[in-house]
Amino acid sequence: MNYRTATILAEKSLSGAGTETIDVNVRDIISRLALTWKITPSKHGMDSYPHKDITKIELVDGSDVLHSMDGGQNQALCIYDRKVPTMNYGQHQHNLSQLANFGIDFGRFLYDPGLALDPTKFRNLQLKVSYDSDVADTGVTSGNLEVRAEIFDEKIVSPIGFLMSKMHHDRTPPASGYWYVDLPTDFPLRKMLVQGYQAAYEPWYQVSEVRLDEDNEKRIPLDWELETYYRKMVGIWAAVEEGIAVKPTTGVQYYYVTPSDYWVQVMLANMTATTQIQANPVRGGKIGLTSEEISQTAVGMVRGYLPNHCFEFPFGDQMDMADWYDVTRLGNLRLRMEAGGGGASGTVAVILQQLRRYGA
Repeated sequence: MNYRTATILAEKSLSGAGTETIDVNVRDIISRLALTWKITPSKHGMDSYPHKDITKIELVDGSDVLHSMDGGQNQALCIYDRKVPTMNYGQHQHNLSQLANFGIDFGRFLYDPGLALDPTKFRNLQLKVSYDSDVADTGVTSGNLEVRAEIFDEKIVSPIGFLMSKMHHDRTPPASGYWYVDLPTDFPLRKMLVQGYQAAYEPWYQVSEVRLDEDNEKRIPLDWELETYYRKMVGIWAAVEEGIAVKPTTGVQYYYVTPSDYWVQVMLANMTATTQIQANPVRGGKIGLTSEEISQTAVGMVRGYLPNHCFEFPFGDQMDMADWYDVTRLGNLRLRMEAGGGGASGTVAVILQQLRRYGA
């Protein structure tokens, strides 16, 4: 076979909060690492987003960090890169499995022969997954983690490098005004994500504008008011769509989903009872539901944009390495952001995806 799947970590139960360190002992070239986190909900309704249980995903080679971000940022990057509708299996019911998927993509697509992770180029590859099992559901005491590697088997490839993706900046925004972030110029940029996170709020509530400038404003390649940018990009981005199976009751219960824009659509079907969406619906991916009967399953779909509160800024043709943003020729690159209407609340993060060549 040209390709095969190798188990890096067989499904393992992890209790409480901690960090699981996994040696990556594969010597074959890796196209993707796939992670799955599974819990058994203690109740109907949710306390936070499924991805919040995974607080950090890191791939390191000693002190060299090759991938680093939290679970929500990781999912958002996968959704934008792969153009998949969701990374969650949206079964949010007591005693049924709730799954969240994550991934580290080293190429532009699965089994990209030009970009992949060659373990022989490194000395001590380790995957570190930090978790807190009782965030999405405060009554849960443990979750199960599984890690697989999608690798090249009989197919011989010679990748020139890999995609290195990391959270570069993370802070609580100021109450108002601008702040600046110096961006690295060591590797070409393929993509940037800007995340404005606060539960139950659209992401421009934390960050309203972004601007890039080169060499002390010699050139301004990017300058956007983010709500306007989002409205234009719905003609380019694939929609985020997530199936859900829930059991609302006569009292309001909350459910947390991946799309986070203001006008997320919720479509539900229930054969025996009426399910209602509460007022101020689905801001920031939080849905309040009630039912006229207790514990009647409703199955449906949510649809929107901005996965896990993240905006995508792709640089150039995403399939053409030569077309990406070559920042290595610049003296400096600076990102300016403006605080949104939420004041000093929530967090704002910047995630960068870079082309890292072997030998560079």
